[in-house]
Amino acid sequence: MKNLRFFIALLVALFVVQGAMAQKKTKSVVETDSTTVITTVRVVPKFTPKHDLRVGVGTLSVSTSLFLDGGWGIEDYYYPDFRNDMANCDTYRTPRFFVGNYSLSYTYQDRRWLQYGGTVVFGASTCWRKDAATGQKIENLSYYSLSILPTVRFNWFYREKVQLYSSIALGLITDFDEAYIWGDVALIGCSFGRKLFGFVELGGGMAGSARIGLGYRFNAEKK
Repeated sequence: MKNLRFFIALLVALFVVQGAMAQKKTKSVVETDSTTVITTVRVVPKFTPKHDLRVGVGTLSVSTSLFLDGGWGIEDYYYPDFRNDMANCDTYRTPRFFVGNYSLSYTYQDRRWLQYGGTVVFGASTCWRKDAATGQKIENLSYYSLSILPTVRFNWFYREKVQLYSSIALGLITDFDEAYIWGDVALIGCSFGRKLFGFVELGGGMAGSARIGLGYRFNAEKK
């Protein structure tokens, strides 16, 4: 909850101060014999298509918990087996630890409001069965997931240094046992910076409920 409040407060703060980074203002002075006229004109910088690279890390979400917390939890409903209990009486399971959702994305922005590309997300949770006497690892009970997601990002507020956006992605995810069609969505995101920038997002899906990361954007070469 504290992380969620932090992300929301940061987004609000960036939205408030973005006015100072908005369109450039220029003044023109026209002098006549009797009066001087000063006019202020807002100039919108010319947009250049850009490449956008990002790396990020996200928290646990409902989607990732399904894949990283024992599959779908079906084994929790099996009836106890006496032989298995006896075979495992001298072992114990370590607590399950969520490692994180790590993402790498590339998008191409050919309009102020539109970016499209792809995102790769890797998630993991670790758990081991150990020998009760020696503490030696006996069985790896960890889970992993890998997502390959075509991504579309919509910029609904665009400035040179601050952008607010939403994104949607749908693609293939595997837990290295089976494959599924799954998705991801960023309900609200904010990037702040020019070429090297940071970003925060709130959403759901394979990248996590809350995400934070760094990115680099550069102009696409004109042919």
